Amino acid sequence: MTVLGRLPSAEIVPRRGYKLVAFNGVILFPWRFARERSTVIGSRPFAVSDTRVSLFGEERESTQQRLDIEFEHPELTEEERELVDAESKALEEALSTHSRVVVVPYASNPFALHSVDWGEATLGSDGYLTFASMESLLEVGAGSLVDVDLTDESFSDGPIPRPDLGVKGDEADGEADGRQ
Repeated sequence: MTVLGRLPSAEIVPRRGYKLVAFNGVILFPWRFARERSTVIGSRPFAVSDTRVSLFGEERESTQQRLDIEFEHPELTEEERELVDAESKALEEALSTHSRVVVVPYASNPFALHSVDWGEATLGSDGYLTFASMESLLEVGAGSLVDVDLTDESFSDGPIPRPDLGVKGDEADGEADGRQ
């Protein structure tokens, strides 16, 4: 996590027993939920410590300052401006009272990495996580960021270059250079 913490938009969030990273106030939490492939993410409780529970409940003060700028909207009627103001306040309250956490659940043991996923999660009253959506970080699908065309030649196709090994120069060349 210390490498991620050096990114420009990152903020180190120390918690008892954890050193986490947040991006724009959203904490990234790696969680090994199992050691074997057969375990399902939803079968393991997340809230096994007060520290984990606190990630979802308490307000965090970001070290990154927010710039509050109000824009005038002369094209809006008074009623529309009041509606925009009310929506802005509601959004601000929702963002400040609900901590956002992206959990990276993974299953691994010393012999294999079975799964790695990620998604924004909420903590239920039963101590289990609910994911709004989840994506695998191991599966490369058709919509992946990198498109590899396997029909073309690869860098390892073709003849292997052979170095030309031999004696460089001869006695006459050595004398001309002042070497003997």
